[in-house]
Amino acid sequence: MKQALFFMPEFISKIQHNTYEKGEFSDEKERTLEETLELIKTFPWDNERTLTDIQLTGPSITIQDEYLNYLKIGLYFGGKYCLYYLDNDSHLYEYHAPTIEDVYVFVTDFFNGRLNLQKFDKHLINIGSRKHFENGNFDYTISKEKIYLRFIFTLLFGLFIAIMGVVFIFIHTPLLAKLILIPFYFLMTTAMAYTLFLMVGYYRKSKDMFLHLSSGNNNFQFGIGDEIKDYNKSDITDITIYGSASSKGTPVFNIIEIKFINNSILEFPVFLIDQFLVQTKFPGIKINIIYKVSELRKRRWKYATSHN
Repeated sequence: MKQALFFMPEFISKIQHNTYEKGEFSDEKERTLEETLELIKTFPWDNERTLTDIQLTGPSITIQDEYLNYLKIGLYFGGKYCLYYLDNDSHLYEYHAPTIEDVYVFVTDFFNGRLNLQKFDKHLINIGSRKHFENGNFDYTISKEKIYLRFIFTLLFGLFIAIMGVVFIFIHTPLLAKLILIPFYFLMTTAMAYTLFLMVGYYRKSKDMFLHLSSGNNNFQFGIGDEIKDYNKSDITDITIYGSASSKGTPVFNIIEIKFINNSILEFPVFLIDQFLVQTKFPGIKINIIYKVSELRKRRWKYATSHN
């Protein structure tokens, strides 16, 4: 009589700490059930409960089976644990486990393919949940298409202003109205030309920039073209953002400047990465924001006209 052979499956598991952002994980590799339970046991749950929001992204361990189903163990109120199950059809389920021993039971059932979803509550509305389970992309580059579209829109708007100015100033317009409109027309066309010049200068200098940056990782990469270098957040003295933010979003000509303890500087525009996103990715680092108009004009002109 032949003996049945049993193979212990290995599922991918990965860690998320409370400083990580959505889609950011570490220590990802295939593990057996025993190794996964040990990973859960040694995770610093109690230390990471402090000031942690209860949500899909937070201190957790995520397990993925061979069918792209996910079981994520996170924190819940009152010392409990929250189990999130996401199947390969993006249906999301949730269960609150009273103890870590209960978590072990569900993880074991998940490995054995007999997870009982009747104990879980199914989310009726589930939009974008998969991003909390899958690895995110933290590479940032300049979008040429967006720059081209913005340039074309600005150019067309400038042409429209120029044509309308000619129409109102030189066709059946009283002398007094002309005296008022001509300076306004001159200022508008100058502003449009200046904007187009800055846009071309920014794009020329920044078009080949690359940035890899996430909140939880202390290391990041930045460079132009093939010259990509590694940097460490602990070497940063402060970060300066040249430009304010309006209620409609980040002005396109804002500049982000990172200073290091060796006096070296990295600078890039918000074409590359939104300034609000930058502020969340450098926790604990001093961030200065320069609002002074004269300083902004000087800094933007220098950036647009300087060479790499």
